[in-house]
Amino acid sequence: MEDPLLGKVISERYRVIRKLGEGGMGAVYLAEHVFIEKKVALKVLAPELARREDLSARFLQEAKSASRIGHENVIDISDFGQSPEGFVYIAMEYLDGVDLGAAIRQDGPLPWSRAKGIIVQIFKALRAAHQQGIVHRDMKPENIFLIQREGRPDFVKLLDFGIAKVMGLADNAPRLTRTGMIFGTPEYMAPEQAEGKDADHRVDVYAAGCVMYHVLTGQTPFQADSFMAMLTKHILEEPVAPSARRPDLGIAPELDAIVMKALEKERDKRWQTMTEMMDAAIAVGEGIPVGTSAYVASAAPGPAGLTRPLGGGDSSAIQIVTNTARASETQLFARDSVDSVIASDDGRGRVAPGGNGRLLLVGVGLAVGVVGALVYFLGGSSAPSVTPAAVVQPAPALPAPAAPAPETPPAAAAVQDEKPAEPAPRPVARPSTAERGKKTYRRIVAPTDDGPPPPPPVPGSRGATDIPGLKNPFQR
Repeated sequence: MEDPLLGKVISERYRVIRKLGEGGMGAVYLAEHVFIEKKVALKVLAPELARREDLSARFLQEAKSASRIGHENVIDISDFGQSPEGFVYIAMEYLDGVDLGAAIRQDGPLPWSRAKGIIVQIFKALRAAHQQGIVHRDMKPENIFLIQREGRPDFVKLLDFGIAKVMGLADNAPRLTRTGMIFGTPEYMAPEQAEGKDADHRVDVYAAGCVMYHVLTGQTPFQADSFMAMLTKHILEEPVAPSARRPDLGIAPELDAIVMKALEKERDKRWQTMTEMMDAAIAVGEGIPVGTSAYVASAAPGPAGLTRPLGGGDSSAIQIVTNTARASETQLFARDSVDSVIASDDGRGRVAPGGNGRLLLVGVGLAVGVVGALVYFLGGSSAPSVTPAAVVQPAPALPAPAAPAPETPPAAAAVQDEKPAEPAPRPVARPSTAERGKKTYRRIVAPTDDGPPPPPPVPGSRGATDIPGLKNPFQR
């Protein structure tokens, strides 16, 4: 049966030439503007659907949404409206090329050297739409058209904003959909979209991850026999990483990471903007053998301070390590190298300074102090010490460990000069006049074979007054 629109002029300016394709809501025709002779693609809503005001309004919403974006990778809308005959139409630029789904069926999975340019353009188109508050909600390879423009192959045009959602509408503004309604293509539908929940721009992030998965592997993330079974898998089942689905293709682990993050069930865990996802895709190198250190080094780092494990079969061995704070000076040397530096000679017969050198100095100081103490105690046994009765020298304190030599014993100074010494720093009890002429003698006990001599008596103790006639000047 011949299409009744062929050869007709719609709205007195578009002559229909032939049918290009057909969808659920209508058909697309090649038409020509009768005045300027410019070829256009004319999308016409099916007559049985045009009678419903809500469907007509949703159809025209596509034209309004696409025309608001104004990006080179989004289809250009030139006209839209309803003809006197009742045809609801959209006039858009005519594209001579092939959709991405047909390209995959024809060529199979695309290598990253070709897929990268296509993927980045898709992300740019979605970013431009989101910046205008428009969510596509029906991302799939059939809505991505590839053409040649000015010598550029695989130039992307994003189509079909028929079920697009305009964000930021006023509460009292008319809405074409309501919560609980399910729109889109099940193979590329986000979990919240499949559940009929309120959706935001992150449903496009999920769908873009599904499209990228399809481009890299030639397969969708999930396969099912029915519409509801497919939606259930999107909601409950974890996808297999692209490299694990097609290990024969050598898909880079960095690409696994991008796709698997986009396919997170919780939208807060996905890429939060198309800019983030696009930057990650741009950072992935090409032409370097997968699995080598050079390939990993070609990937751009993520947000500072972050170490991100990659998905896929090689995820246990390869990670993307982001910039972190510089290690301290101590961390820059291995333990063995530090020990060798401390123990090495500096070339002049000296041990290089370090922890071991400081311990050596402390040990020498302690040894010197002990020797000084022994000299002091043993030196008193060589001759009796004669000092004035008014001057009683207290026992000297043990020298500090770091002192190079012991102090001169006060007993040696007393032998050289019997003049009264300078007063002690603190006041002492002075003896009477009769007792000043008396001399004080220190009792010396000769060493015996039974053991070392006893220590000298402490002034003021019982042993200092054992000799008759001597009086302890410290007793009142």
